[in-house]
Amino acid sequence: MRSTDYSWDERTGADAGRLWAGGAATALVAAGVALVAVMVMHRLLHAPLISPGGLRQSADYAMVAFPIAAALVTLIATALLHLLMATTPSASQFFTWIASLAMILVVLQVFLDDHKILTQVETAAFYFVIGIAIISPLLGVSRTAVRHRRHQDYRENHPAEYRNDYRDDYRNDPRSYR
Repeated sequence: MRSTDYSWDERTGADAGRLWAGGAATALVAAGVALVAVMVMHRLLHAPLISPGGLRQSADYAMVAFPIAAALVTLIATALLHLLMATTPSASQFFTWIASLAMILVVLQVFLDDHKILTQVETAAFYFVIGIAIISPLLGVSRTAVRHRRHQDYRENHPAEYRNDYRDDYRNDPRSYR
């Protein structure tokens, strides 16, 4: 008998606890990456950051606002991933597309304001790094937060010698199994 002879009823779903634990850990990572990136931008490069509204942000404001925003965006992305895992096939592929398009929109909006090109490129790189820090771990979480439920029916699809009731046959005629 081959393994392909079995009748499998396989259903997958999101393991919500595992998914949200991974999302919370990713939110902490994204907040940390945002904090380090703000420090690098302001303290090492002495470069201003442009907020999504087009305003330049002071270092003190940016060190609080960007990590909190990164954590909140990560939790929203986790909710989107959970919705996709519950409703669509190939959820991680759709999540990658949606999250990447959102990240590209945020990066491109930096270039819509009248600032120095160097400031725009630095800020775009800042947003790109945070986007990667959000998308990449959530993709890993989506792969490990899948619950497989399988049900295999032996009795309907296989003859008596493969069923669990072979013991009854043995009790009736033990010589038949020698």
